[in-house]
Amino acid sequence: MNQNGGLYNQYLEIKDHKVLVSFKGVVSQDILTEFGTMIKSSLSAETKTNRIFAVFVELAQNILHYSAERRITSFSNEGIGIILLKEKQDLFFLSSGNMVSNESVEIIKAKCEKVNGMNKDQLKVYHQELIRGGRPNGSKGAGLGIVDIARKCDSPIECTINPVDDTISFLSLSVSFKKDNQ
Repeated sequence: MNQNGGLYNQYLEIKDHKVLVSFKGVVSQDILTEFGTMIKSSLSAETKTNRIFAVFVELAQNILHYSAERRITSFSNEGIGIILLKEKQDLFFLSSGNMVSNESVEIIKAKCEKVNGMNKDQLKVYHQELIRGGRPNGSKGAGLGIVDIARKCDSPIECTINPVDDTISFLSLSVSFKKDNQ
């Protein structure tokens, strides 16, 4: 099988971007720490560094906790996925992808659609409601991840679902941030 054409196609797809972080594999707390350091140093001149970093962590934690593709050892149970931070002339793009159960697809899409339909003030109120409401079933937190992402980014959350088989799909979440000079 010729892999070179695939890599060249990837190169062409991102050639107009400066790739700051590109990772595919097991997402662990150690990976979060290392890439966090890289992001903060790469974006040191940006006032939105903390927001971009917070969304990066949220997306990575979603992979770590909820990916249907896992690496399980006697010491850990970690999710597998992909995360990408790119820079273009006027924007930063942050994307993540991982396998999810088909049972959760509609729930995730509905959450994204709901927060995408809210303005920043409505998101703040909704965030507070969720905090007061407690932890949803099956959640590792208060169900705030998608809301936190929507509050921090400068674009709607782009949620793409690609079916893989009868049990899993590939979930992609992408957002953007306007550069300071924009």
